[in-house]
Amino acid sequence: MSSEETPEYPTFNEEWEFSDLVLKTNSASYHVHKAVISMWSPLLKNQILQLGDDEELELDATNPELDLGSDDLLQLLQTIYPPNKPISESNCERLATIGNKLHMFELIRRCEEYLIKNRTPTMALLVFAQTEHLSKLLAKCIDYCSKQSLEELRKTADYDKITPQNLCKLLEVRCLKMEKKLKRSEMRSWELTCTLRAIYESWSKKEGACITHRRIGRVEHKPLTCVNYQ
Repeated sequence: MSSEETPEYPTFNEEWEFSDLVLKTNSASYHVHKAVISMWSPLLKNQILQLGDDEELELDATNPELDLGSDDLLQLLQTIYPPNKPISESNCERLATIGNKLHMFELIRRCEEYLIKNRTPTMALLVFAQTEHLSKLLAKCIDYCSKQSLEELRKTADYDKITPQNLCKLLEVRCLKMEKKLKRSEMRSWELTCTLRAIYESWSKKEGACITHRRIGRVEHKPLTCVNYQ
């Protein structure tokens, strides 16, 4: 198969290659492997162990909070089974949400990594990271959004969805940045003052500069005569 060809992903619609478990939702059934599912999800592993000799696991019954769409589970399975369907813009957030509910920590990590690398931080993405407990993505979004003024932040549609804790973090990061900027500004001002002072002191020590000229900041270059008023 050439690199340009689209790989064939499993459909899971019938028994295949030693499959020994059927994952069922209200809309579909998928033939999978207990070992593979257990490796990805400790939550499902425990549910599989409780099945005994039964080879069917009703996901909607055991995990009512999943709220799976018609092809959500198929997308999930094609992502975790070789040849591993890539995480993309179209499926990343949904996979992260399902992965969180099923405790698929490696899938969550990969989704978070994708979002960090490929998505520009926004207030909406901050709220998503907050909801799905994506700490690294949340930190990136907080850092990015802290560049905006409080007035600008309040105008965003998702401002009211930020938890008080994360809003405090955002404002804290903004304050620290403003403090650093102020310190840099003060440092530049101090460096400029020191430089001007050094220039003046060097100039005032030039041969021929008299007391009066040092006071008024003027040098009378030779052959002009410096008048010293007593």
